[in-house]
Amino acid sequence: MIGGSVTRTNSMRVASTWSKRSVTLLSTSTSNDEDLLSEIKAMRVREIKQELKVDGVDTSDVFEKDELVKRLLNQRKKKESSAQKDQQQQNTPSRTDHPASSVCVPMDFHSLTPDLSVPSRNSNVFLRPSPGKYPSIDLTVPGQKRPLTLLVDTACSGLVLRPNIIKQYNLPSFNAGVTMTAAGGTVGGTSVAKLSSAIMDDGTVLDDLMVAGQDIGALPRKLDGIIGLSFLNQFQSVAFDFDESKLILSKKKNAESMTSNNNMEVLAKSEMKLCKIGVWTVDVTLDGRGPVKMLVDTGAASSFLNWKGVHSLNMDRDHPLISRNTEALGVMGADNNAFELSHRFVLKRRINLTSDPSSVGVFDPQGIDISEMGSVNIDIGDLPVLDTLKYEEVGGILGSDILMRCDSLHFDFGNSSPNVLMLKK
Repeated sequence: MIGGSVTRTNSMRVASTWSKRSVTLLSTSTSNDEDLLSEIKAMRVREIKQELKVDGVDTSDVFEKDELVKRLLNQRKKKESSAQKDQQQQNTPSRTDHPASSVCVPMDFHSLTPDLSVPSRNSNVFLRPSPGKYPSIDLTVPGQKRPLTLLVDTACSGLVLRPNIIKQYNLPSFNAGVTMTAAGGTVGGTSVAKLSSAIMDDGTVLDDLMVAGQDIGALPRKLDGIIGLSFLNQFQSVAFDFDESKLILSKKKNAESMTSNNNMEVLAKSEMKLCKIGVWTVDVTLDGRGPVKMLVDTGAASSFLNWKGVHSLNMDRDHPLISRNTEALGVMGADNNAFELSHRFVLKRRINLTSDPSSVGVFDPQGIDISEMGSVNIDIGDLPVLDTLKYEEVGGILGSDILMRCDSLHFDFGNSSPNVLMLKK
C-alpha cells in the first residue's frame, strides 16, 4: 500500500495496493562504521548537502540534520560497496550465484514533498509530510547511470515502476495485463514489463523481475516504484531495523532467534493472516479497545480506519472519542481517485498486537507506549480497498506512523503460523 498525507485543500492521505507477480534470489552482508558516522555528524549541514549534491542525491525532502547524516552515511556505504563489487568482478572471471542465509542492505526514508500538487481523477490534491515515512532500498540496473529507488511495501504483492521509469530504462513490455487493487478499488489494464537483472547494495543479484507499470504520482518524487511481498516472501524472516536504517532478510533464522541474538525486547507480537488480495492482516488493540483487523502496511505513511474498524473498537460516529474532521481530508490511491476521510480517532496511550486478546496477561508484551512520542491521528472513511475485504472483516490500515514507533519490525514467514513482532533495543 502507498500511504501518505494528501488533501483537496491543505491535507490528505494516500493509500494503494497491487496484485501479483514475481522476483528472484539473493547473497550477503553489510557493515556499520562508527568512525564514519562520527565524521559525518561533525560536518556542517552545508557540507553534507554539497557532498550529496555532487553524488546526485536529492535533499529537497530533508529538513533535519539527523536525516541528512543518515542519507550521507548510506551514500558513502553504497559507494564503498560499489567499489568492492568492482574489485570482486576484476578478481572473478565468471559469476556464480550462491545465495547466502542472510542479506542486509541499507534503507533510506522519504517524506512527501511539501505543497506538491497531484492531479486526481475527481479532484486536485496537495501533499504535506506525514508522521510516518516511506522505507526504501536501491537496486542497481546494469548499464544504467543511477539505481532504482523502491519503496519496500508489505501491502503490495509485486513490483511496480512508474511508466516513465520503464520507458527511461527501455524495459521490454508485454501485451499481458494485470489488475491492481488500490484505494479506489480494482483497476485493470496495468502494463507489464520485464527487468532482466538488478543488484542490491550488498551484491545480491535479482534476475527476471516482472514489473507492473503504474502511475504512483502521490508518492515522493525520489521513489521510482515499489517492491513488495513477491520479493519479501522468499525469506523466512524480514526485519525493518528502523534504528540502524537496515533491511535484514534471512533464509534460515526466524525472527525470535534474531531478537535474542541482538538483545531486543519484544513489545508486541501477533499471528498474521493472509487476506484475499494477497497481503497480511493483524489484530490490533488501540488504547485498549478492539481488537480491529488491520492491513500491515509499511508503504502507508499514515494509519486509517473504516466504519467496520470503528465498530470493532466498540464505537460509532456519535461516540465522544470520534470527532468530525473540520478540514477537507481524504485519501488518494494509485488509481488517482480521492475519497473523503470525514472523522478521526486520536490514539493517545498504547497500541498492541494480539492473536487472542483474552490471553494477554500482566506479564505479556504490553505494546507500544504512544504517549512517549505524542498522539497519532487516525482518520476514518469508507475506503473501497477495505470494502473489497468486508467479508474478511478488515477494519483499517496499520501504517508507518505507528509501525515506526518501535526500533525494529520483524516478519516471521517461516512458521506454519506467520507472525509479526514489534521490538525495542
